[in-house]
Amino acid sequence: MTKMNLDLTLPFPAAGVRFELRVAAPAERGSGASFSLVALAAGSDTPIPFESDASPVLADWVRGYTRWLYRARVSASSTRSAIEGEFAPGLSAEQILEGVRLACDMIRQRFELYEETVLTR
Repeated sequence: MTKMNLDLTLPFPAAGVRFELRVAAPAERGSGASFSLVALAAGSDTPIPFESDASPVLADWVRGYTRWLYRARVSASSTRSAIEGEFAPGLSAEQILEGVRLACDMIRQRFELYEETVLTR
């Protein structure tokens, strides 16, 4: 079983948002490492809801991103303010890190392009 705990912050100041990604060791044997992602406004520790009234961009993005994560070997779903999932069981540390790289790259490709905030409040 791969033991891993990883916390990453991906800031996009022009878009007014940062993402916090967490990967943790499996909770039990036979499970995959957990994956979680939240979006926060710059300077805040409160997650931004993935809802149109908070950010139409995030609300639209979260649905596709959650489905796309299967390419990073993550089975995921979204809640009001987080994406939660699990890596496929039995992956090596290197495979999990490659999945994290892919997950971060997809976020960067989308949010690095914004020159103004994506938040409505």
